Amino acid sequence: MVNVKKRLTISEIAKMAGVSTATVSRYLNGHFEKMSDETRIKVQQVINDTGYHINRQAQSLKNQTTHLIGMVVADIENIFSSILFKGADKVFEQHGYQILLMNSDNSGDREHEQLQRLLDLQVDGIILQPIHRDAASYQFIKDADTPTVIVDRKITPHIWPEVTTDNYGYSKALSALTIRMGYKRIITISEPLADNEVRMDRYQAVQDAAKGTDVIVDSIEITENTSDDWIYNQIMEKSDALKAKTVVYALKGTVLMRVRKLLSKFHILIPKDIGVTAFDDWDWAQLMQPEITTIQQNPKKMGQKSAELLINLFGNQPIPENPVLVESELKIRNSLID
Repeated sequence: MVNVKKRLTISEIAKMAGVSTATVSRYLNGHFEKMSDETRIKVQQVINDTGYHINRQAQSLKNQTTHLIGMVVADIENIFSSILFKGADKVFEQHGYQILLMNSDNSGDREHEQLQRLLDLQVDGIILQPIHRDAASYQFIKDADTPTVIVDRKITPHIWPEVTTDNYGYSKALSALTIRMGYKRIITISEPLADNEVRMDRYQAVQDAAKGTDVIVDSIEITENTSDDWIYNQIMEKSDALKAKTVVYALKGTVLMRVRKLLSKFHILIPKDIGVTAFDDWDWAQLMQPEITTIQQNPKKMGQKSAELLINLFGNQPIPENPVLVESELKIRNSLID
């Protein structure tokens, strides 16, 4: 059996030398101006020890642009990701670019690996639906000087163009609607809030809408492994066994699907027993009976705007300082009752 030696990547050389990928890239391209003698010698030693050779073909492609775009989404099984990709792909196709779609699977470690792989492939730019809220987690992309656009979520501080929706504003409007309709308890259901800036914005909006009223706001945080029985018991407890006029607010489309199935399983009627609303990623809500009142996002337009921003970055065009907000729509249907 032939033993084929795996080709080392720039990121692996950087790790061995204890420096950034950008430093190794500068060394390989002969840019020593801002590099100390100690760093230069360290990188050279690792290259000599490993027998690393520059991939001249990849280097040539980089100099001429590869016409490859990396897109990293948090959950490729979510319909939001598919529609987001479609919107971006349509724009990039018109400009001669091809997208490499990566899935972080809601894992920070996996996200880092996928992003590093894209940097090793020397993509021209990246569209990222980030896992982390802290911009420092993505400093290695900044060091590589790769144009990047953040989509759907936010990172702090603001270091790249962002495309999202007004999560806070729409969520507050929906919450105000349910309060005007006489609901006394609002229960949000979502994946862990602290893990995601968007979920936090949506939940904070509910709390702010309820300020100065007698409405009680509560939350139920779930994961894939959370049992239906546990969620049901939480709903019953927080709604005083459905005696209080209660609305469940799913902070994500896939969570809405689970909530709808769960309520049906335990014979809880919408809207007679409980109201249901959601921040939806797609039009699942209009396929349900009764149809669900939702905030309807536009992931296709978000994908298009992200692609347009990235292309503007390539051309050194002016980029908006504030996040680009893609309009959503509050769709009032039959899942609430006066």
